[in-house]
Amino acid sequence: MTEISKHEKGLFRVMILGTSLSFGILAAIMVSMKGFFAGNGDFQFSYQTVLAFFLGCLAGWCFWWLVHRWMRHADQDRKL
Repeated sequence: MTEISKHEKGLFRVMILGTSLSFGILAAIMVSMKGFFAGNGDFQFSYQTVLAFFLGCLAGWCFWWLVHRWMRHADQDRKL
């Protein structure tokens, strides 16, 4: 099993942070837009916006957690 370099760990952290924040912002915007398809583009900030932001961040973090877990198991199963 090969060791992950310091640069690879740093890149992985940046990818996790970027994905989590972008999923969170996207979810918050989707929840706070009221009447978008009716021609009204108003944002209505509420507790649902904050909740959607945190759930979106969690979804982005879980995605990379699963990818990292899959990569770790793939390395262990590989036979040289």
